[in-house]
Amino acid sequence: MSEAQIAFSKFDFDPSLTLDSGQVFRWSALDESRREWIGVVRQNLLRVTKEGAFVVGGSNPDSELIQSYFSFDEDLDSIFSTFPPDEILESAKLQLRGLRLLRQDPWECLISFVCSINCNIPSIRLKIENLSRRFGRKIDTSLDLRANAFPSAESLAKASKRDLLACKLGFRWKYVKFIARKVAAGNLDLERLTSVPYYDAFPELISEVSGKTFGVGPKVADCTLLYSLHKTEAFPIDVWILRCLRKYYGKEIPDNNSESLTPKKYFTVSDSMRRRFGKYAGYAQLYLYVMMRGESNHSM
Repeated sequence: MSEAQIAFSKFDFDPSLTLDSGQVFRWSALDESRREWIGVVRQNLLRVTKEGAFVVGGSNPDSELIQSYFSFDEDLDSIFSTFPPDEILESAKLQLRGLRLLRQDPWECLISFVCSINCNIPSIRLKIENLSRRFGRKIDTSLDLRANAFPSAESLAKASKRDLLACKLGFRWKYVKFIARKVAAGNLDLERLTSVPYYDAFPELISEVSGKTFGVGPKVADCTLLYSLHKTEAFPIDVWILRCLRKYYGKEIPDNNSESLTPKKYFTVSDSMRRRFGKYAGYAQLYLYVMMRGESNHSM
């Protein structure tokens, strides 16, 4: 196949930066150059390069779905023009040109970040792949590899503790099953939250799912709202962002050395970032996060 089925040539896009940015966990580089990636988008298997997307398995999605997934409807320069003068963020923009915010499936995104609790990225990838292989529908493909769609809420709601533990979920198995039951029963409608303002969706997601914080604390909620429901005001705070904020924005966060925040302090800090960066604070978060991870890798 010499020509991309969905061309990206007119868009500012770097597949390596975007697909290895920590906002998604179902993409793998096909070679050492990291110019070609393969991954699952909803029910489809795609091969992606800077030039475009090739559908290599599944239901042959239209270009609008793929362009929406990569947020190609948004101009990165226009978004950055809304930010106040900020040398750190401007440096991140120059380093990470083509890094894009994704619009993932909300259900898959929520469970992915529940699986991320106290885990590194390779471990998260393994958990999601295990769930997909055990419970997800097989995607037909001409390539010599196995690919599965992410499992439905109904399938995970019926899953046994034993089978979920076999997917290497550990203590997270009960969170996944609890949330799956909520979604399968219609008590949590993630798609509906698309039309709900951020300040309403954030507490609703936590209260609907959590009860006693069943795997959905502020960070998991913000990741879901930003990386799937495209609530660009969301500003997820994990250990990397907390280190970044302490290093570059120290006056705006609590003065302590803890690597975590109480829910109240979390919201205070994330709200201060929304006041600083405005309605696209989530874009600032993504660029700062990837920059901070890169700094750590270079110092090792």
